[in-house]
Amino acid sequence: MRKWAVVVVALYGISLIVLTMPALIAGFWDPAEGGPTLDDEILKSVYYNWPYWLGVCVFLLSQAALLIIPVRVSLKKPTRTRPVWLPIITSAFLMAILIGSFIMAVSEAVRGKAFADENIWLYISLAVLLATWAIWGFVFYKWSMKLEPGAFVAKVCRWLFTGSVLELLVAVPTHIVVRNRNYCCAGIGTFCGITAGIAVMLLSFGPGVFFLFVERWKRLRPDRS
Repeated sequence: MRKWAVVVVALYGISLIVLTMPALIAGFWDPAEGGPTLDDEILKSVYYNWPYWLGVCVFLLSQAALLIIPVRVSLKKPTRTRPVWLPIITSAFLMAILIGSFIMAVSEAVRGKAFADENIWLYISLAVLLATWAIWGFVFYKWSMKLEPGAFVAKVCRWLFTGSVLELLVAVPTHIVVRNRNYCCAGIGTFCGITAGIAVMLLSFGPGVFFLFVERWKRLRPDRS
């Protein structure tokens, strides 16, 4: 069944890469100019920047981490072992990203710029991210102690999906508002919020897609299940 987990991770990665360009064009489209405000060189350079691929790798590893328990469940192996910690840490990190993206989008809408110029705000942002990560890690740990592994992953994915939807409900309107302002790089912060929301939303479907693949495989090859 591990190959189906690899397939799910690969499909997720392909989805992120394929959606990158349409998302950039839609996010920075200017009706008055009849096209995106980002020129072709900037659009093409996205695929040549290492931060972009680092972000893709982070989300791919996160998807793989959330599939650990589903794979062990499908193989009927015990899951009350150390690998359970990896999904807990990963899911808490994803929730922290959603909350951080929410704050970034609201901050740009209120302050008129995506990122703070003062170093103190950078430290505050990092502190909030780490604190949120720790809080959600504690919450998810408590859930894992009360629920069966499969039920735990399902509940975590539901919360990640809900959190991504709520984050998008804030990021999309604020992006529209910010894009109507005339200042350099308008909408960068809110666009980051949109991309984070979409990435986490797609990721939350991973375990469900994996079980669909496994169920289909068992029906087609009952002798190998």
